[in-house]
Amino acid sequence: MSNSLAIKTTNDDFIERHVTDKVYRKIVKELSAAEDTKGRGRKLELTAEKLHNFLYYLSIGANYNLASEAAQISESTRQKYMARSEEFRRVASLAKENLKIIALVAISKAMLGRKPGYYQYIHPVTKEAIYILEKEISPNLRACMWWLDKTRYFEERREEGKENRSQLGYPQNEREAELLEMVLNRHYDYVRKREQEDK
Repeated sequence: MSNSLAIKTTNDDFIERHVTDKVYRKIVKELSAAEDTKGRGRKLELTAEKLHNFLYYLSIGANYNLASEAAQISESTRQKYMARSEEFRRVASLAKENLKIIALVAISKAMLGRKPGYYQYIHPVTKEAIYILEKEISPNLRACMWWLDKTRYFEERREEGKENRSQLGYPQNEREAELLEMVLNRHYDYVRKREQEDK
């Protein structure tokens, strides 16, 4: 790891797993190649520290604009990086999904519970292995019930959507619904008028 990349905003699993020297070098290579095709020799502004900070803020829920500002990357520059580097797009997209993945893992663990056992912790300074006992955790029935209700709810909404879309002339949006209502009202007025004329 380079010294610049070792600068950490916080201890974050996402950064440790995904923001590596290899990822940074690949992004720099792609961006440099894009600059060369335009005949420019400007120095690349994206440092490893800026990349780390940008991805860190994305990974904790910030949007692209806020993450760019926090990492001191202009929005126009961020958009340029996204357009010119496939690796930058990939890891930024992954960072955006980080909290969703964490939530799904947490729900899964709560539903499954945990058997008793040990896990190994390596001390960052002494490199000594420390074994920590993990107690048994029973499956969380509330989490299971919540998941089933959530899954059932969205399945029912999808089925309702399929049934509604299968009906001929079913409005697909609010504008179509307004037009349909207007047509029906006019038809109703026309029928009432004819009934009155026939009397």
